Amino acid sequence: MIHNVMIGIVGIISGILCAKADVPLAWSGIKGDTADAKSVGKISDWWIKVDDRHFDRAFWHSCIGQPGTYLVMWKLADIISENSSILGLIMKICTFIGAYTGLLFHAAACIKPIVYRRIFSEVTPETAQAAMDAVDRYPKIPSIVSTVFLILGSSVFTVIAVIFGFLDVPKIFVLFNPVGVLPVSIISRKMDIKIGGALGIGFALLGIVLIAASV
Repeated sequence: MIHNVMIGIVGIISGILCAKADVPLAWSGIKGDTADAKSVGKISDWWIKVDDRHFDRAFWHSCIGQPGTYLVMWKLADIISENSSILGLIMKICTFIGAYTGLLFHAAACIKPIVYRRIFSEVTPETAQAAMDAVDRYPKIPSIVSTVFLILGSSVFTVIAVIFGFLDVPKIFVLFNPVGVLPVSIISRKMDIKIGGALGIGFALLGIVLIAASV
């Protein structure tokens, strides 16, 4: 299925873009500063040291990359459905929910520093924090839902499909997903190696799974 292979290649590129999109949200890009994924969305001193283009890159990498990753998940669900219609349907539901909420979190994470940069010198820290909390009002719950469904859809159900043979790929491919790549991501953070977000890297690996399952 040559079209699946092509979608897999697009998915690899898309996953890399999504992984790169997470870096500007956790790292200032200033030499000597360390990346801190846990600080994403929280007020950071370096927000006012960089320009808007820093956050523009984060948004557009994610905006351009996400559609390809969801397409990979959907095509994997199609293949899984040939052997397990229930598992395939569940994965499609996860993909759909993740797709319409996924960009919301990333957009909010980019909007917050942009807003903060405009007001930090004009208001008290308490007012600035209140403004940041207000930005979180709408995307918070959808973002949590998106994360849960994407992790379930892209990792747990793909692993199940590989283990039970619903995807005709070697069993080592149980590691080719966002959860499977977490150990590498954690080690890279400890070593201050900025390879990008685990979700994006995992999506890139899912592109490889799709290619392997289609040849």
